[in-house]
Amino acid sequence: MKDNEKVKVSKNEFAEVLYRWLSKFLNKDALEKSADEFGFKIRNEEDLGKILGVLAPFYMWLTVYTCERVFEHEKKRNDCLDIFNHLVCTRSTEGAEEDFGKWMNYMSEKYIEYDQAMKTEHPSTPLWPVATLVNKDLFGEIKEDVWIQMRIVTRIATFVKHLENALRQYDVE
Repeated sequence: MKDNEKVKVSKNEFAEVLYRWLSKFLNKDALEKSADEFGFKIRNEEDLGKILGVLAPFYMWLTVYTCERVFEHEKKRNDCLDIFNHLVCTRSTEGAEEDFGKWMNYMSEKYIEYDQAMKTEHPSTPLWPVATLVNKDLFGEIKEDVWIQMRIVTRIATFVKHLENALRQYDVE
């Protein structure tokens, strides 16, 4: 493949690419690494469930946000994201077909919350208010630790940068 050639994929194949990308960040090892970076202690399965419950919607929003930045063709992008959301829901919850609408309502609320935070002006970076939401969701209250905030901001920037580069390799048919 030449540098300027893109891999042609269907919408379903592209949604699968997004799903696999997301999965890299939500497996047990990745969650434990994130917990360590963010200063969150995993002592039991409940703690592991808590970090998964915070990071899954966060990383899904980052995936959607990045797709919205990269893809100009809105209908094609939204079709792919619909398939992606359905894949995540059906593969992560039992009885997902019945729960998909409820699950999407919850995810939509989280997406709106992150979108609004991203639009909040902050002297250092618009990523700071998003990092603050993750901080609060993770710890129950905002941990006033600049290093935690910076690690979350760095994670956001790195995630978006690498996913953007990966997405630009595909031509969705």
